[in-house]
Amino acid sequence: MTQINVTQEIFLSPTYFCDHGHPEIKSIAWILEHESETLAEYVKNVFFYVRDTIRFGIDLWQVKASSTLSKGYGACYNKNLLMIALLRNKSVSCKLRANPMKNSFVRPSAGNAYKTLSNPFFHCFTDVLLGKNWISLDPTLDKRTYESFFKPLEPGWSIEWDENGMEPLYSESITGPSVTFKNIDSALKTNLNSYFLFKYEPKILLRLYAGTGNKSMWKKAGHLSCTDE
Repeated sequence: MTQINVTQEIFLSPTYFCDHGHPEIKSIAWILEHESETLAEYVKNVFFYVRDTIRFGIDLWQVKASSTLSKGYGACYNKNLLMIALLRNKSVSCKLRANPMKNSFVRPSAGNAYKTLSNPFFHCFTDVLLGKNWISLDPTLDKRTYESFFKPLEPGWSIEWDENGMEPLYSESITGPSVTFKNIDSALKTNLNSYFLFKYEPKILLRLYAGTGNKSMWKKAGHLSCTDE
């Protein structure tokens, strides 16, 4: 697979949470690399792996990429971080970004629980350097979640992409210009200026909140069987 020369060291470096040297990250990156003939194909394979293998679900902000891989689920910040780690592992420059959103953007999947999110709430996506161009990708919604909750509403966006990138998810809910988080760890430690329930909710409360909501959402999306309940 052909590699590219990169000078954006800040967008290649490992961090505490973006632990792209972790053995499990390296193992998945190796598998996806050997399924790819070009760099563009590797980026594509990473995107689809994170989008559909890692199901959408709420988790804490302060979660390592390797932990999200092990858990098999994550929110926008978790799944984008995992994609960044897999790409940086193969020297692909990428950066974590976010759009400020009306909190109602998650209403289709979360129901009235959307009211517990800060307003605005920052939704993450990733800019990837492919060739000489930065393209935007967002693996947040797995196919089952999208088709169960969002596609029936006929939104003006989809979860698909090509070599030119993809339109932002929840575009109708964006309230302002996007931001770039050059320091991923600092951004995650401040919850990306967003919060659930209360601004400084205890992690044990957030885990309970997330666990209850995820189970309900996964059941409706067909991620859980009767034996999983």
